[in-house]
Amino acid sequence: MEQKNEKFRFRLNLFDALVILAALAVAAFLIWSRMRPAAAPSAAPAQTVRYTLCVKRMMEGSGALVQPGDDLTDIVQNYPLGTVVSAEVVPASCYAIDEETLSYYKAEVPGREDVYIQVESAAEISESQVSVGGGYALRVGAAVRVKGPGYIGSGEVYSIERGEQG
Repeated sequence: MEQKNEKFRFRLNLFDALVILAALAVAAFLIWSRMRPAAAPSAAPAQTVRYTLCVKRMMEGSGALVQPGDDLTDIVQNYPLGTVVSAEVVPASCYAIDEETLSYYKAEVPGREDVYIQVESAAEISESQVSVGGGYALRVGAAVRVKGPGYIGSGEVYSIERGEQG
């Protein structure tokens, strides 16, 4: 009787090769991610920023609800925008066309008012933007939707003043 004494043969098929390559790629990525140096922070330390929002065409009388000390919040993503320093109410206006002379003039909108709200907040100022509330990017002319205690409105960022570093 003859004994079959076969040697172990390592046979590698395509599926086995793909699994081994995937495992090596994952291991290499994990080693690389642990060894790479930490990225330098891109934002500067927090600074105080005072900016003005123009909330357009609020219902008449709503501007009186905006009081110094109110905390403003972004409606869309609930970012805290800062604390109201002051508010100025002016009659709402829009441009209309005079049909006789075909020129534009500024006309008041009855029953509406614009509210200029000055807000103060801690911000991170980088080379490309000013961020308040942990990520809300402020840009002059950008649309903003805000809410405060008892009021809500939309408008735009009117101006930005950078304060002292803190």
